[in-house]
Amino acid sequence: MPQGNLQELIPIVVFGILMLVMFWWAVIRPTSLRQKKHQNLVDTLKVGDRVVTVGGMFGKIVNLGEKSLGVEIAKGVTVTFDRRAIRRKQEQEDF
Repeated sequence: MPQGNLQELIPIVVFGILMLVMFWWAVIRPTSLRQKKHQNLVDTLKVGDRVVTVGGMFGKIVNLGEKSLGVEIAKGVTVTFDRRAIRRKQEQEDF
């Protein structure tokens, strides 16, 4: 390969690498961080926590299983959810 062609190729390769790094920084990294944060939430749930499901139901955890949990959504009404269906813990301002 003549020397001139190699010098023309270097900026294209550098630009491609920069685009990959920017894509990782803008798309893959935030998604990975969000997944880790949600997994931490799911792993730390305990009986008595007030939660909001991905469907928007508010309730209190009354029992925990390995992959599911029971959420009391009204007095005497318990619904079973997959643990991953919990979006977040209820904040004080939700009351």
